[in-house]
Amino acid sequence: MENLKLSLIIPVYNVAPYLDECLASACAQTYRDMEIILVDDGATDGSGAICDDWRAKDSRIRVIHQPNGGVSAARNAGLDVCTGQLISFADGDDWLDGQLYEKLVACLAENDADAAMCGFVDYPHGAPVAKGVFAVPPCGYAGALWQMLRRDGYFTATWAKVFRREAVFTAEGPVRFDPSLSFGEDGVWLMEVLRCCERIAFLPQALYFWRPREDSVTRAAVLTEKQMSLLTANKKALALLPEDRAVQILARGRLYNDCFPMKVKAYCLGDKKALRTIARAITPLRRDWLRCGDFILMRKVKVLLIEMEMALRLPRGLVWWTNQRTH
Repeated sequence: MENLKLSLIIPVYNVAPYLDECLASACAQTYRDMEIILVDDGATDGSGAICDDWRAKDSRIRVIHQPNGGVSAARNAGLDVCTGQLISFADGDDWLDGQLYEKLVACLAENDADAAMCGFVDYPHGAPVAKGVFAVPPCGYAGALWQMLRRDGYFTATWAKVFRREAVFTAEGPVRFDPSLSFGEDGVWLMEVLRCCERIAFLPQALYFWRPREDSVTRAAVLTEKQMSLLTANKKALALLPEDRAVQILARGRLYNDCFPMKVKAYCLGDKKALRTIARAITPLRRDWLRCGDFILMRKVKVLLIEMEMALRLPRGLVWWTNQRTH
């Protein structure tokens, strides 16, 4: 495979304490034919200045400064200007193994694939846990979705993946992220891209380091309108599922599992309107969640206990305590 230019798009918003580590790992990649597109999405903590400093250090870096529009708008801005034959994404608070792209591009070429993905390292309780490190033969959309949704799988994020430009760009332009979605937007985008891929390859090595942060929006302890957009994302994702029934059960179960904490938050906050909205959206998924063998029995027992507590209208503090015990 000829040396193809890779466009790495990194949305940046208020990640100043972590950005240097991220950019150092991006610039140190052994795969050198890259452009690194940093999209400063109206950061207020000095992240934009850090981007400019790195641009002065490495000529491959391009910086876009724009008013805050959310991570989807930032990724779209990167897609609008990228010139690489290969496209990838990273988050500004994560970091990369030095051989991430050398190995992913080789995996893509060796398998004549339209997209390739690798495993990653998570830190769920402070200690590193490698996920997505089991060997999988190249497959199509349904098989790839199964591998990303399964427990400890390759994950439905845009990072730790490389796409051929032809998989992301159509005659009308790039497949765009939905700016109206604050949660689940990456999974919907990924499904839209991968369903058009004939061959998707997997590299069973954890080469991307995902940094969980207590101040991250995905870990917020309150229920917000942005979080509620996950329900819209789920509706879009359901419409993109393949006809494979086993994949449908796993996906529907995963969506129920991911949205259930929102239901608990709504109950504990006394937000009856949100509670009804969430219940209407996820109750049809509950049977497949129960049927799905990917969720451990203890998790199901505890969720069922929480459901019973809410049905009996037990005190919010008790329900919240039980929910915390499920983690």
